[in-house]
Amino acid sequence: MKKVTRVMAAIAAGAMALTVSACGGSSNANGAKVNSDKTANDSASCTNTVKKKGVQKVTVWAWYPAIEQVVDDFNETHDDLQVCWNNGGQGGGEYTKFQNAIKAGKGAPDVIQLEYEAMPQFMAGKEQHLVDLSQFGFTDHKDDYTEGAWKSVQLGSEDKVYGVPVDLGPFVMYVRQDIFDKYNVKVPTTWAEFEQAGKDLKAAGYDGYLTDFAPNGTAFNIALFAQKNQNVYNYSASDPTKASVNFNTDGVKEVLDYWQNLVKEGLVDTTDANTNDWTTNILGGKYATWVQASWQTGYLKGAGDTNGQFRIYNAPVWDDSTPMVNQGGSAWAVTDQAKDTEAAYKVARELFDSDKAQEIGVTDGGLFPAWTKKLQSDSFKNMEEEFLGGQKLNEITIPTAEGYKGYSFLPFQTYAYDEQVKTFTSIVKDGKDTTSNLKSLDETLNNYAKQQGYTVE
Repeated sequence: MKKVTRVMAAIAAGAMALTVSACGGSSNANGAKVNSDKTANDSASCTNTVKKKGVQKVTVWAWYPAIEQVVDDFNETHDDLQVCWNNGGQGGGEYTKFQNAIKAGKGAPDVIQLEYEAMPQFMAGKEQHLVDLSQFGFTDHKDDYTEGAWKSVQLGSEDKVYGVPVDLGPFVMYVRQDIFDKYNVKVPTTWAEFEQAGKDLKAAGYDGYLTDFAPNGTAFNIALFAQKNQNVYNYSASDPTKASVNFNTDGVKEVLDYWQNLVKEGLVDTTDANTNDWTTNILGGKYATWVQASWQTGYLKGAGDTNGQFRIYNAPVWDDSTPMVNQGGSAWAVTDQAKDTEAAYKVARELFDSDKAQEIGVTDGGLFPAWTKKLQSDSFKNMEEEFLGGQKLNEITIPTAEGYKGYSFLPFQTYAYDEQVKTFTSIVKDGKDTTSNLKSLDETLNNYAKQQGYTVE
């Protein structure tokens, strides 16, 4: 990811400002409706220039960097369909606009960019606002995407799929190599070694922190739980009337107790993410490591002068059973307001289908691809990143992406994240009791689920 706007969009989306009730509204109990009006978009307003006149248009909302180049490539290579693209907002801004269109019954695009964690809120309860693409044969393309990305768009279903995967965020560790070299400290590979590295740096005279545990770093915190095989959210589009959480487990407690202890030892900071102090600390060498999604390389490149100082390593693990995990990523979804649903599906499937479009996405857009063809290409495997000292970073990221198995999220993810921030602040930053706080979090979120009409089991 090459642009600061991309990472800021991801952070904003981590705090999505809307929910979808399990009850009420216009419901499509048997799935999102399928339409076939080929002329409804003839007068649609587009940000891009549609050069081929008299050709059926498909409307798209997206904020991917370099998306206009991808759209132009599609339009140049297709005579049957033309993409009419607009930026509907970034992350939460787009989702709010989409939700308003759902309430109004009009105004949504045919195809929309959605982050994986945002998709369930548009499939909440009896409401089905994302089209099941399996009816168009999309399951035949399963092998075109990584296993984790594919499961992310199935939303817990076994035989349905609600989006076309685009990108992922392999969970890795950014290391200030210059700091570790200066103090002659070994780069850690396990969380036990991670703690020891912090002690060694401190003993050697380093006056910064090993890293930061941002209580509001919601996706980061969930990735840490995933490493412990803890899926704290229970939701599936195959039975969308049920939703619940379970944070009060031994695995989650162990993770939070570990970080609470690092804070008490003075090894880890607790500055909130996406603040001026947080950015200054990352770029200024106040943090010796940063455990995050691999596309943060683009953020680092665009935010300050740290060229050649960082390297990417595998994220520390608990033991040999620690799974590969992911932080972020998104897909194309076809909405229930698509004027010609099958045409919208074709656009969603083919926008990033060509080698040229995928290269634009990776090189100009900074995306980490969910496409197996790109992941397995020699050019991607051997890509050197000058910012990381010429490191072949994908030697680290590709196995992580290919090993990721997926994760489920809630249809009220915004509310869950907001409550999690309060709880993790209390536990990790303020040093409060882990068990009682997690019990309270479970009660709060499960009660909220019941209030929204979900069955909690």
